[in-house]
Amino acid sequence: YYPFYRPYIVDKDIRNIISSLEPQDRIKYDYDLLEKKYLEIISRHIDDSESQQKLYNFLKNRNILLLAPGKSTITCKTEILNYIKAKNPIIIGVNAMVSDYYYDIVLYVNPARYEYARIKDEKRFYSCKRILLSNIKTKSENDEYIINFEHATKTGWKHFDNAVICCLRLLDWLKIPKVAIAGFDGFKQIYNESYADSHLPSLNPEGKWNELNEEIKSIFSDFKKNAKVCKKIEFLTESYFA
Repeated sequence: YYPFYRPYIVDKDIRNIISSLEPQDRIKYDYDLLEKKYLEIISRHIDDSESQQKLYNFLKNRNILLLAPGKSTITCKTEILNYIKAKNPIIIGVNAMVSDYYYDIVLYVNPARYEYARIKDEKRFYSCKRILLSNIKTKSENDEYIINFEHATKTGWKHFDNAVICCLRLLDWLKIPKVAIAGFDGFKQIYNESYADSHLPSLNPEGKWNELNEEIKSIFSDFKKNAKVCKKIEFLTESYFA
């Protein structure tokens, strides 16, 4: 058990947001204003131009494989490893590191998953490069690239910060034209049944899995419609969102 669950983070964030509102705005409970305040608190704008250039140089002209933490990374491991052997991609972990895979770099979208990965296996955590959004930290350590939260997100949905789609938005921003994805399965109805690591902190404490699946499908459809560069997406494993 790792005590890094989103309800505690969200409660703290919401308290900070509400306390920052003027009394008249608190009474109105303006959702748009609340969302704006939320983003102002967590985004922490930085100059990420150097990280952008370094990441582009690292990723350009290479096959890219996103490894999301879905259970298919276990059940379809042979197919995924065959793809890796054939294509020699840069492997990007999405908000988690699944056992038995090598990663070149891992994107962390929220503090809970970042802390879980660091504490679970510190040696492995620091063995690869890390992309962190500015809601997690603003000053980089060795092998870290910090990117503004806004460059990987688009608001308009409750779970707008889905990690796979954040990663796709980041690749589009970096002008990477194509990507393969494994482990972006979709959510089942039992807590953490969908993950390769059953202890991975859940980012859906309400347990509304069908609602979450439909929302992510909507976000993904929006990304595909509006992507400027990253338009070729290949699924290596079965996905509800494909």
